[in-house]
Amino acid sequence: MNDKLVETFLEEARELLDGLEDHLLRLEKDPGDVEAMNAAFRALHSIKGAASMFGYDAAGAFAHEVEAALDFFRSAKMPAPPELTDAVLRSRDYLRTLLDDPASASAAEEEELKRVLAALSAQHAKAEAPKKPAAAQGPKRGVDGEVRTYRVRYTPSRDAYQRGVKPESLIRELKALGKASVRSECAAVPRLSELDPELCYLGWDLFLTTAEPEASIREVFIFEEGVSEYSVEEIDPDEFMDGNEVKRLGEILASKHFSDTRIREALSRQRPIGEILVSELDTPPKVVEDALFEQQHARNVTQAAKEETDRKTIRIRSDKLDGLLNLVGELVTVQAQLSQAVKDLSDRHVHGITDYVKRLASELRTTSMELRLVPVDTLFAKYKRLVRDLAKTLGKEIELRVEGGETEIDKSVIDALADPVMHLVRNAADHGLESPDERERRGKTREGVIKLSAVHAGAFVRITVQEDGAGLNHEKILRRAVERGLIGAEAKPSGEEIEQMIFLPGFSTAAAVSNVSGRGVGLDVVKTAIDQLGGTLSVASQAGKGTEFILDIPLTLAIIDGFLVRSGKRNFVIPLSSVDSCFDRPRPKDPERIITQGEEFLPYASSRDLFGEDEPPPPREEVVIVSVFDSKIALGFDQVLGGYQTVIKPIGEIARFASGVSGAAILADGGIALILDVAALAKKYKSGV
Repeated sequence: MNDKLVETFLEEARELLDGLEDHLLRLEKDPGDVEAMNAAFRALHSIKGAASMFGYDAAGAFAHEVEAALDFFRSAKMPAPPELTDAVLRSRDYLRTLLDDPASASAAEEEELKRVLAALSAQHAKAEAPKKPAAAQGPKRGVDGEVRTYRVRYTPSRDAYQRGVKPESLIRELKALGKASVRSECAAVPRLSELDPELCYLGWDLFLTTAEPEASIREVFIFEEGVSEYSVEEIDPDEFMDGNEVKRLGEILASKHFSDTRIREALSRQRPIGEILVSELDTPPKVVEDALFEQQHARNVTQAAKEETDRKTIRIRSDKLDGLLNLVGELVTVQAQLSQAVKDLSDRHVHGITDYVKRLASELRTTSMELRLVPVDTLFAKYKRLVRDLAKTLGKEIELRVEGGETEIDKSVIDALADPVMHLVRNAADHGLESPDERERRGKTREGVIKLSAVHAGAFVRITVQEDGAGLNHEKILRRAVERGLIGAEAKPSGEEIEQMIFLPGFSTAAAVSNVSGRGVGLDVVKTAIDQLGGTLSVASQAGKGTEFILDIPLTLAIIDGFLVRSGKRNFVIPLSSVDSCFDRPRPKDPERIITQGEEFLPYASSRDLFGEDEPPPPREEVVIVSVFDSKIALGFDQVLGGYQTVIKPIGEIARFASGVSGAAILADGGIALILDVAALAKKYKSGV
């Protein structure tokens, strides 16, 4: 089989499994959430079908077992017990193993999961049986060839065709289940001049006589639930049949739409009842059409087969996007060199072509960057299951809240943040939040809260991991740091310095090593990872109210719009989105730490003090005000050269020793400019120190 097709299937299956996990976690919080139950069932149904198609028979067979257990509760409209969501979550993990590494799958684990799922269905089937009076139960639908009749109404959403859905295929699939009569509802079709050929205006009304269970009918609409309108209603055959004879039109109308008194009154006129009900009792045309349709169904039915729906989404491998962005980066550099080369030429035609190339390169760069942006919710969604499992392991009650999940960030940054944020979430659950009893003693709710949030600020995204626990214990942190030899016993650090100790290599306050924490590597790993991304990590804590970890991360690691400045012979680039304003002034004779701008007092730093001098300073300087989140600082340079589109080049380990620098850029003349890390500089100088 085509390897690319298999790879595409595996990618889609992993996405479905991630979605399944999310639906199950919702279901665990609200066992009566019908939409979550249906969504989980749809995910399993899709995995089952596709797995068998691509040769993953073991995964398909096991998915069928899990689907059947879930469908038992879904069809019976029973709330999902905690044991069910737990078992299906474990089954979801086992399915992932069957897809990613079938050789490592344990047959014993599979049999255990099947046993648990079967036992759950059997247990709740017995519990539900006595709740229904024996007379009301009746025979089970679709069992032992029993034939039943259903009325199905289906009104697709207007954008059905745009979503790749073919409603007529669903109708044919329904007809294939048994004997069916179908009619189209055309009342919503507009005039030809107003009709949009890409929209769906039709609806369908269908009678189906089948030995299949009602669940099989509803499965036809499994991907339309919550999007389009449909209903499935069982019809008593006595409504349109009299023994083996089809009822007359008048009898159907009489039985469904009129009282006995009015019928007797009409019959007294000695005319055929159907004619009387239509002509003299003002029966609406719609009612007559419905009755005729029911009559027709008893006489004439057809069958057909299913068609697959079209897909409008194209999947692209991330490494291909990386290659595209690298090529765009090279194009941006070459375009800058071209502009530099022709700037002294007098040929207006050449300048026009150069400007056109510049505009195209800019548009291509913007488009390729947008292709790589993904919502940060794709990162946050991974931690719902983690928090749920941590709560069970630690014996705590924890709620995960997410804000700003729609904030978009470069996929490469998302991938690099997965482990650091996971460490922070585990740390918050283990060290931050108290036990339920302890929280109750302190006047808090038994359930602790971990909040993940994201917000844009220029070229940065601020991600916070916050919990409402006890806060950092300064005394305990200081004592443990001394015990581990991380600082001297005579040291008298400030509160902020003590809080920063938790990021030191080998630091941990856990009393014992567990599968959650205690090895002293978590927060050190986080700090290192954020530094490598060119971001900053800080912590803020309040005794008794909780702790917040703040990650300020560059929006992208590829191309940025920059502000080119010069200090001596050195060039620097400031991310343009961080530039607030700039002005020039006579160079001060004495060193300054604070300057005023209007009514604001801002920390000030000269680039010559930050990065050294290589030639005498000019008499005037350009001051650039940069801002990031809640901090502003003023930076002094010799000259502002203007806007510059910059391809970010990493500078490796040297960046760890160059404070305030996050990368480098190649200029049009072949020179090098350092890219300033304004977040780090703002944090360092916001207090004027």
